[in-house]
Amino acid sequence: MQKIKNKCLRVAARIKNSAFMQRATLAAVAITVATGNAMAASKGAAGFTKATQEVSSYQTPVSNLMKAIAAVIVLVGAFNVYFKMQNGDQDVKKTIMLTIGGCIAFIALSEALPLFFN
Repeated sequence: MQKIKNKCLRVAARIKNSAFMQRATLAAVAITVATGNAMAASKGAAGFTKATQEVSSYQTPVSNLMKAIAAVIVLVGAFNVYFKMQNGDQDVKKTIMLTIGGCIAFIALSEALPLFFN
């Protein structure tokens, strides 16, 4: 079994190092690049314009979604703080700061989102 494995490995190495295989690989890469360039050149500007319009149309719903997520963070954080205070945990301050930080981050990102697309 080991002899067969060694022979297969030697044959694979010979094929890999052959000039024909190197030329075939180079030709395949050249064809792939040429095809990609031809397709990109035919639909480039129109594709970018359409993509920009599509992304801009999602701007308001995504901003509203981020504000809704911030509201959920506040609600969950408030309950979490309440339960920690009732149980006498020592890390109430840390939980409050994490809740406020998460809420501020989402609100700030939702307000900054339109600046990226205008």
